[in-house]
Amino acid sequence: MGLRRIGGFDHRDIRVSMDVWTADNNYLGTVRRVTGTRTATGAHMEPSKRRVGGFSGEMIGPVPTQSIGNTGPHTQAAHAAYATNGDGAKSLGGGKLTVGLWAGLIKRRSIALDLVQSVSLERITLRLTRAQLDEHSRR
Repeated sequence: MGLRRIGGFDHRDIRVSMDVWTADNNYLGTVRRVTGTRTATGAHMEPSKRRVGGFSGEMIGPVPTQSIGNTGPHTQAAHAAYATNGDGAKSLGGGKLTVGLWAGLIKRRSIALDLVQSVSLERITLRLTRAQLDEHSRR
């Protein structure tokens, strides 16, 4: 299809000592270890597959500036991948988090990275509730 995965979490996003919470706000502990299959982050969609509309937000104002040298409308368009070139960081890929309480001594568990919904400052939030995670772990 011409599409490859974009982004994913890298070693700068998920680190040891971050707090891990479920979607329903249950604290699971801190990250003790992160393991991943480091892969290059995917490129954006191939330029030939990008859909380019005929409308430019530049034209609705308040004052169009492309005619006086503003390159933003061109560099931030679909054909230019909206100016989102990757930085070459390696994604953690299909790895796992080892999470536990009290320096990882109790309630230690492994959680697949694909269950991570968001990372914000020092908090990781999973996409599953506590009950869903427990059910997922039993499988």
